[in-house]
Amino acid sequence: MKYDCIIIGGGASGLMLAAMAKVNKGLILEATAALGTKLLMTGGGRCNITHAGSIKDFVDCYDEAGRALRKCLYRHSNTEMLDWLESIGVPTILEEDRYYPATERAIDVRDALVRAAQNNGWEIKLQQRVRPKLQNCNSGTGLTVVTNQGEYDAARVVIATGGITYPETGSDGSMFEVVRDLGIEVTELKPALAPVHVRDYPYAELSGVSIPNVTVTAYSSDTINTCKGKAARFTGDLLFTHNGFSGPAILKVSKYCEPGEMIRINYNCKLEDLPKRFRKCLEDRARGESGDIKTSKLAGLLESDEFIVKSIDARGIVTSGGISLSEIDTGTMELKKCPGLFAIGEAIDADGTTGGYNLQLCYSTAATVAEQIQK
Repeated sequence: MKYDCIIIGGGASGLMLAAMAKVNKGLILEATAALGTKLLMTGGGRCNITHAGSIKDFVDCYDEAGRALRKCLYRHSNTEMLDWLESIGVPTILEEDRYYPATERAIDVRDALVRAAQNNGWEIKLQQRVRPKLQNCNSGTGLTVVTNQGEYDAARVVIATGGITYPETGSDGSMFEVVRDLGIEVTELKPALAPVHVRDYPYAELSGVSIPNVTVTAYSSDTINTCKGKAARFTGDLLFTHNGFSGPAILKVSKYCEPGEMIRINYNCKLEDLPKRFRKCLEDRARGESGDIKTSKLAGLLESDEFIVKSIDARGIVTSGGISLSEIDTGTMELKKCPGLFAIGEAIDADGTTGGYNLQLCYSTAATVAEQIQK
């Protein structure tokens, strides 16, 4: 049986595409037993849909990828996304520059997307893992998707499989091997928006304590040793965990951190303004051999608390890396080497900072493909 379009992946981007694009016969192939599992986790279960403000300000939030995807973002903006969600039964509320569903329940967003997809003519098949095979990719006459349960033909196929974090949600990275076998470049994959673990971490007893307005800088060896290279620097709240650092400032800088390299923390405040427990930890670290507090060392810790990165938590909110944007016509999201094959959402080499930017990317790329399907 031949389908108009097959979407590989029933997560945020795949469901958004199906909820936008009407087809005579479409198919969503999901690797797990449920749809939108990772979507249900976003915003702590509240689903931070997108950010407020001008879409032009979004571009820098995706680093270099933002410039490549600028037209895509402008054409399918945050305001368009909000209007569309309203049209499928998801009114939104604004809270501190972030939009959430009015019910503040991610499951309501997921369910609305599924209903809209089914109304648009999409069939859903679960527990369908794509095997390392995608046939007829260079013929331009359609494609065949091979899974553990069968073979499915379609005029168009869309890769919406996510990245490598939270593999239990289906984002296990296996689709990237299929893509590489087609001769398509996949850039380095690593967790982003993730906690950072450091060597000789001294703050385990402070787990749960948060410090506002902290500046965290990540340095590469080139930056430190040769004064070349670019240091990444972000300011925001920092959260101590039992085994490392988290919080918005750390999440934003995490994609630039490398094991064996340095991060530097400036707490941006006076000692007396810090929580008592943290102040005591700093004072204990600043004690000399005689037990007295070395004021110069204490001042140094306040302004430049340095650590060597041990690892980046594998359970990052998103994945940095993916199908190279050089392989994609960003005006259509079609892969240049494979007519009829598209890629959207977290599967591509683009990721945003915290605040709804990654779901906006899912929407903007999905809406771009929806235009192509309905032509």
